[in-house]
Amino acid sequence: MPNAREEAISIALTPTQVEQVVRAASGTSAPGIAALVSGALRAQPAGGPPVDRRLSRSLLRGLSLLGCFETPGQERGIVELARQAQMSASTAHRYAVTLIELGLLERSPRSRRYRLASPPPPS
Repeated sequence: MPNAREEAISIALTPTQVEQVVRAASGTSAPGIAALVSGALRAQPAGGPPVDRRLSRSLLRGLSLLGCFETPGQERGIVELARQAQMSASTAHRYAVTLIELGLLERSPRSRRYRLASPPPPS
C-alpha cells in the first residue's frame, strides 16, 4: 500500500458548487459570480454601488456566457446562449470562440453545442 502522503486527491466543482461553497464559507447570501457579472452589465446593480466606468463591458459580456451553464456537461446552442445573455447570436458566437481558445468552453463535435470545458486531469 502506497504511503498516504504520496496519494494526490483532486476534487472538481461546478461553478454553481463553487458559489455555494463560497457563500457557505463567508456566511452570507451574497450573489454568485453569474449574478455579479450580469449585475455589472446593468447600469446600477440591485442594492449595489454604481458600476465603475473603467470596467470592460465587452469582457463582462463574454464572461456572462459562462454564467449560462448551470450544471456540468449541460450543452447549450448559440441562439439559446445569445438569448439568455441578451446579445446577438453573432456576438455570442464570437465570444464563445474566444472562450474555447482560452479553454473555458468546448464544443461538442457531435451536437455542435457548447458546454463548459472539463477540468484538466490531475497531474
